[in-house]
Formats: sequence, C-alpha cells, structure tokens
Amino acid sequence: MEDNFLKLTNIVYKALEFFPEADPLKNRAKDKALAIMESLVLIYETSGWASFQKEKIKVQISEDVDILLGYLWIGKSQGWLNSVNYLIVSTEYEKIKKEVAPILEPTINPSNPVLNNTEPKAPNFSISNKQNLPSVKLTVRQEQIVEFLEKNNKAQVMDLQTVLPNVTKRTIRRDLDELLKVGQIIRMGDFNQVFYKMAGRTM
Repeated sequence: MEDNFLKLTNIVYKALEFFPEADPLKNRAKDKALAIMESLVLIYETSGWASFQKEKIKVQISEDVDILLGYLWIGKSQGWLNSVNYLIVSTEYEKIKKEVAPILEPTINPSNPVLNNTEPKAPNFSISNKQNLPSVKLTVRQEQIVEFLEKNNKAQVMDLQTVLPNVTKRTIRRDLDELLKVGQIIRMGDFNQVFYKMAGRTM
C-alpha cells in the first residue's frame, strides 16, 4: 500500500517539474504531496493508533488534498500543467479523500467485540505506473471548448459556436456533457440562461 502512495506522490513531483523553478507554489505543492503520503502511511500502515487520532489525521488529509489540488489548479490555469494531467491527478486524490472521509463512530457493543473492530480499510486504488491511471482524452473540439472557457469566465452554447462555426449546437452540447461527466466544467443557470464555466473557477 505504501508503494501506491509513493507512486502517486512521484507522479505529482514529475508534474511539478513543469512549474517555474522560482515559483513558491512548486515547493509548497511538493510539501503538501509529501505530507499527504506520510499521513496515509500513518493511518494505514501503522498499528496501535487510537481511533480519535486516526480521525484527526483523516481530517488533515482531506484539508491537505484540497490545498494541493488548489495549487495544481493554479498551475493548470497558468499553463504549466495540462488539463488531462490535472484531471488524472485530481481524480486519484479525490478518490483518496473519499476513502479517508471521517465516518460516524458506530455504537460500541460490549457483548460483541467483533463489531467493535473499526480499523480502517486501505483505499482500493492501485497505481503500478503512470500509464495505469485513468485516461481521459479530450477531442480537438473539447480542447477548443476548454481553451475558450479558460480565456473567458463563462460561455453559453451560442458563444462556443463562434469558435466552432461548423459544429451544430447539438454536437457542442454533447461535448459539454462529456466535459461535465469528467468534472472539467460545471453548468449553471436554467432554461435560456444556462452557461458553462471551468470547474473550480469563481465568477
């Protein structure tokens, strides 16, 4: 299990090689990735920890993941990290976050010690190498849509037709639905006021 945490951390380090050497985000992101790995090893590879201590570490992991993904998002916005690599890394970290989410403590049953065993299960993700990460390949049209949304704060389907003049609204909507599914963008508004923007971007 420790190998999986190490491999994911190494992938982040490789992605951070594209950040400018002088940018403080580079070292901060490395520190966060390392802290997350160390915390994961503590709760899954170390025995003898009290339940409340593990829950505290889980909360810290969730906070650290949010901060790290924020750093990587900034790098993506600056063009240092491409959209696909960001999506791959963020998917793995969101998976970890979901696995370690603090849960409500079950009621202790003194007559059944088996039910009282609340040791956490290790996350069920497995990374043998970079190629085995979930692959999300965007089409040329989808890349154009993403590029347009990164330059502009938001867009409606009619706005996207300006950069995709030979593409029908139905096809553009289908591309938008695909980008929604993989978490690249979000949809806001109702009826004729529906517009799209990059996930994580504030108005």
